[in-house]
Amino acid sequence: MTSRRNAYIGILILWVGGVIVVVTIALSSRCTRQELEAKRDDQVSAMVSRIGENADSTFVVDPRALPVAGEEEEWPALESSSTSGISPSSAKENSETASVPSTGSASEINDPDSSDEVPSSGNTASEDIASSEDAEYTLIAYGTLCIPSIDCNIPLWEGAGVIELRYGAGRMPLSCEAGQPGNLIIFGHRMRRDGSLFNRLGEVCIGDTILIEREGIPYTYLIDQIETIEPSRLSYYMHLEDEGPGCRITLITCTPIGVGTHRLLVIGHLASS
Repeated sequence: MTSRRNAYIGILILWVGGVIVVVTIALSSRCTRQELEAKRDDQVSAMVSRIGENADSTFVVDPRALPVAGEEEEWPALESSSTSGISPSSAKENSETASVPSTGSASEINDPDSSDEVPSSGNTASEDIASSEDAEYTLIAYGTLCIPSIDCNIPLWEGAGVIELRYGAGRMPLSCEAGQPGNLIIFGHRMRRDGSLFNRLGEVCIGDTILIEREGIPYTYLIDQIETIEPSRLSYYMHLEDEGPGCRITLITCTPIGVGTHRLLVIGHLASS
């Protein structure tokens, strides 16, 4: 009887010890994630300030730094929209290359279940990063994006690849220029951390403003449509343009936060520039 009781006690001690180890690891991992997200936000703020001082800013970053959980699954084909591993000396020469898009439809770009192949450079961004000799990546600033109602003020990059979306929002290649007729399409991550990148995009309302500053010129868009859709419907909205000389902006992110089964679209029209 005593030996059986001792055996039960031993099992209980092992079980409690295992629980303590698991909880300790989980808490440590959570603290590490919080530290990384705080570091990301600090870098984003510094980048916004620098872009404000110099519209032609470029930033050299470590392509392995500050990954976003699930980033390659969220945007499976957008990886090919930017050039990986650009060295600082060749940033200017590669500014156009960094904006080369996939030629697939929007639904192909955002729907991992699409049966059609999405043309790409042949390698994923992660493969390109791994094979980069200098292990550097150059972000090319398009401008800044500000939504005053949700205290969102982040860099807007040329291209919407994996690395660009770690440090702000990305302008989809071949979408129109800010303030010009057409549809200015911008992607961003819906982060878990409050206020980080597009975390609070779900709080915007009809009538709120989106301010794009490009080369020192501000372009104000008025939000007049908010949609939550399945990824397969993105093609329609991404190719949607006003009849006539309308100037549209479409912000796209995943929703719900941490799940990402749908896409949140915030759409507006140019109010002034």
